[in-house]
Amino acid sequence: METDADMMERHGRLLAAFAEQAASLAADLHAAGLAAESLEEKRAISLAFHRMGRALRQTLALEAKLRREAKAAARADGAEAARCEKAGRERRKAQVKARIARMVWSEYESDDDEALEILERLDAILDAEADIEGFELRDLDGLVAEMCEAIAYAPPVPARPPPAAPEGVARRAGAGFADHPFSSSA
Repeated sequence: METDADMMERHGRLLAAFAEQAASLAADLHAAGLAAESLEEKRAISLAFHRMGRALRQTLALEAKLRREAKAAARADGAEAARCEKAGRERRKAQVKARIARMVWSEYESDDDEALEILERLDAILDAEADIEGFELRDLDGLVAEMCEAIAYAPPVPARPPPAAPEGVARRAGAGFADHPFSSSA
């Protein structure tokens, strides 16, 4: 199946070839008109020359229109790509900020000035960092670590998970002594 780009390229080639043929034919008609001896012959050649000139002008105008449309489409595609890239940067920026803000607010009181200062530093650095090409494609965990280091914030160390139950021993949620297999109620 022919794509739009293929069709436009083919149309452009055909229009260019027709423009060359029309220009050549117009030159021949011009020469024939100058060489014509009778007024009637000059009038017929002049009419044919006029029609060929009109066809040539329309062809050239159509070529120019196709070129303008192709440039406009390329600009629109570029603008859409830029908009998508900007949206990706903003999304990644929001993700980084949300993660760090959660860590900060889990460590500080809701009105702590130090927490607000940390988040203000983060905003300033994130704004600058987000302008770097490829920011939106970078690993989220890596960005969070880099931003914490850049704002001199050491995130709290997560609590250690409880030790796993020994192999073969499984506890059900809510299981009490009465549910134990050796209890007298069982």
